[in-house]
Amino acid sequence: MIRTFTQSRFRQLYLLLVLLVFVFYFLPSSPTSKLKALDVPPTRAYPPRDIVVAALKHDDVSWIDKFLAEWQPQVYITDAALYFDETSLTVPRNKGLYAINGTMKIQYGVPVLRNLRLSYIDRVGFVPLRCTWTLGCPSELKPTNPFTTRVDDRSHTEEVYAEAFRQLFPNMTIPDVVGAACGGQFALTKWKVLERPLEDYVRYRQWLMDTPLPDAISGRVFEYSWHIMFGKPYVNCPPAKECFCNVFGLCDLECNSEGECEKRYMLPQYATMPPGWPEYGPGTDGWPEVGWADGKK
Repeated sequence: MIRTFTQSRFRQLYLLLVLLVFVFYFLPSSPTSKLKALDVPPTRAYPPRDIVVAALKHDDVSWIDKFLAEWQPQVYITDAALYFDETSLTVPRNKGLYAINGTMKIQYGVPVLRNLRLSYIDRVGFVPLRCTWTLGCPSELKPTNPFTTRVDDRSHTEEVYAEAFRQLFPNMTIPDVVGAACGGQFALTKWKVLERPLEDYVRYRQWLMDTPLPDAISGRVFEYSWHIMFGKPYVNCPPAKECFCNVFGLCDLECNSEGECEKRYMLPQYATMPPGWPEYGPGTDGWPEVGWADGKK
């Protein structure tokens, strides 16, 4: 098991607007059948590709250069203004926050990026980095028939989604059903970005800047709008087997249902990870043991 560089705090707040957007210009690739070990890639010429992430000023993002030398990092420092930092990429306001584990990028983020079939992404323009349907697919929100009792973030998002959609996409019909893999993490090509005029993106950002909705809800509105922004149908839930094969080259998986393949995802029992993870906690309280997905303990 690869250890993290530092024992940073468990959670960091990430700006959803720039959460793992990948922009490619030329995208050749060789498909792989299984995840590779996390060795440092050799130095060679690469086609241009960017990894866009958000971070706080003192976050350690050296893992990008160390393990993804072929990627050009575009790191948005969301709290740059607090340090009078005028040299970093930043955002005008840190809204639409999204919570993500700050210690797992090496274990899980690096293999995901290394196994992307870039030629497929170049062809289709936009793909989620999540193939399992839990959570978000096939039907996460019903904007025209929302749940009338606000019991959680999902129902609150469903309640406000229709009006948000009307403002974000004024020339589109409000969908009856919205479904997409959760997380708001995706791969994206330059040509797909340029299909929309600049004023659309300005409108999206301005909506987020102006909305009185709490971050947990405005973030979820965007979470289930990214695929629509980039030309996908309201319900964008390809079969998991097809997704794993096309996006990651994992074409020999056992898939017992349309939305799940064996040893690809496990829904944890708790939202909070065990203290000391990943050195401590695997195999307890419903969390998987080390190597659960590849047979190695």
